[in-house]
Amino acid sequence: MHLNKVLVLGCSRSGTTEFCKTLQEISSKKLVWEPNGKNNETIIGSFGVNNFLNKLYEDDKTFGVKWGMYHIWNDRPSKYTLEVIDYHDLVFFLSRRNVFQQALSLNIAKQTEKWRAVDFGVETISQKEKEEYNKLSIGKIELDVLKKDITNIKDISSKTIDYLKGHKNYRVLFYEDIFGFLSGVKLNTEDNYKNIENWEELKNFYEQNKDFCHFDL
Repeated sequence: MHLNKVLVLGCSRSGTTEFCKTLQEISSKKLVWEPNGKNNETIIGSFGVNNFLNKLYEDDKTFGVKWGMYHIWNDRPSKYTLEVIDYHDLVFFLSRRNVFQQALSLNIAKQTEKWRAVDFGVETISQKEKEEYNKLSIGKIELDVLKKDITNIKDISSKTIDYLKGHKNYRVLFYEDIFGFLSGVKLNTEDNYKNIENWEELKNFYEQNKDFCHFDL
């Protein structure tokens, strides 16, 4: 069977953006970027998921969709996620083993409003842009907020993987395993954690709660 409709899923800061860029580079085709944005919710609801996706795939240069996932299962704007999974021939779900780092990255992005290369005014972040970014001071990240994000990310990951077990063709990929495969310079590594106002508190929490801070199959 020719697999011509590919779906990429993952919670925020799991590497989906760079993974999709890499797929586009090696395939010379394109993915549609998060068509479940707020402006399209009404359209998807009106046309139905299958009709909406069929329209996207009328372009023969399109081979897949990057579908944004959020922390609340089956709630806006990801309430159509299960139908989208069922529609596709091949589904990639990206996860992270170190959910502590993932939650940190999420909160840093919220504070700096730097989510993707486009937020720096470029297509791919250079080492120079990363060095400038690493000079930014990061305010306090509340420990309760961080713990809630870790819990929610692990919960949505578990539920998604459980649902995918009923799909005909899926792959679960961990960020730590594909890091070297991803294109572009990576942000929010240990280089800039020291800029977080209460980094020592967060680091101590991690050291004392490693089981809680990790996710694996």
